[in-house]
Amino acid sequence: MKRLRSLFGGLVLAAAAGGTWAADIDVMTQNQYLGADLAPVLGAATAEPFDPQAFSAAVVEALTRIARTRPAERAQALAAMIGERRPDVVGLQEAYAFGCLPYPGVPQQPGLGCDDPDIKAAFTDHLADTLAALRGEYRVVGRVTNLKVDALPFVVKGVPALLTLADRDALLVHARHPAAAVDFSADPRCRVSDDGCVYFSAPPPFATPIGAIAIERGFVAADLSVKGVPYRVFNTHLEQRLLAPGAFATRLLQVGQAYELLGIAAGTWDGLKKLIVIGDFNSDPADGIDTPPYPPTLPGSTLPTLTPWQVFTRNGFADAWLLQPNAGPGATCCQAEGLDNRASALYERIDHVFAWPRPAQVVDMRLLGATQGDKTRPPGRAGLWPSDHAAVAARLKFD
Repeated sequence: MKRLRSLFGGLVLAAAAGGTWAADIDVMTQNQYLGADLAPVLGAATAEPFDPQAFSAAVVEALTRIARTRPAERAQALAAMIGERRPDVVGLQEAYAFGCLPYPGVPQQPGLGCDDPDIKAAFTDHLADTLAALRGEYRVVGRVTNLKVDALPFVVKGVPALLTLADRDALLVHARHPAAAVDFSADPRCRVSDDGCVYFSAPPPFATPIGAIAIERGFVAADLSVKGVPYRVFNTHLEQRLLAPGAFATRLLQVGQAYELLGIAAGTWDGLKKLIVIGDFNSDPADGIDTPPYPPTLPGSTLPTLTPWQVFTRNGFADAWLLQPNAGPGATCCQAEGLDNRASALYERIDHVFAWPRPAQVVDMRLLGATQGDKTRPPGRAGLWPSDHAAVAARLKFD
């Protein structure tokens, strides 16, 4: 930690000697939410003995739940938030793509298999739907794939089919700004995935009768210029606190990921660009205080374990939310799994905007998608929350 502080401190002094920092940048982080909890599917896939019927039932149930959240419609609502705010850069998490292929040798029939009315609305691409709704105003500058399954066999109402899925995080940049993904492929600290990296701190692939399933997390970064001022923006989605009930040691996965990201951000900084790290960190400032504790120290170290939020805030990064006058709790997570809860159920702040150096002012920062008026409103049906997370938007001024 001292080495990282020293690195940041030396670089910021060198940058300050070269001139003043003054610009505005508007950033947003948005978890798009896949639409269901996949834990029952993973549980059925790893059960011993493996029960193919139970596995198919778990897949169909997950797809049914996803379809009920009307993902294509939610993508429209989420894109509308971006279009109305018009931020310079947007970090998307859980930009899932679900697809369905007919099983080899099984003829396609209307209303059956992939076209089953209970599940067919699940088959959509959140990222493609978002870009289509934004009509060319934004482009994907970088993406990272955290999970990819090419052909998962399942049976729906007696008809076999193949499920494809991918979980991506992406950075969208407004078309008015020059931008490019940061290439970390030569850095030994990067396990390359698309334009970004997946973390070394990850659970081993889950061995199942249908093949190994690797569930990973990663990050992607972009260099962009806003009003002639250079920025480097990272987008990430860290591991959840617990991978299984009572498995408290798995908290170290997200802590390790936070340190990996901090190390790359510090180790690749040129002292000129402003650094902004956004995303779903699955870490609230109160973690370790009113939640079950993290392990007291890192393995092989006498240093106390920091939570992901502390990893950044104790190593030079400012939590933009706390720079606002009279900042409220700012809860960003989580609505009910089905997004059909009447009143908002957001209860913790785990989606963050971290900045280095400390912004001189947070001109405007707010939650989007957290009020009744943000719900989808199809005729004749109750509205749904557009995601289980609120998006966070911040306009930062640096001097």
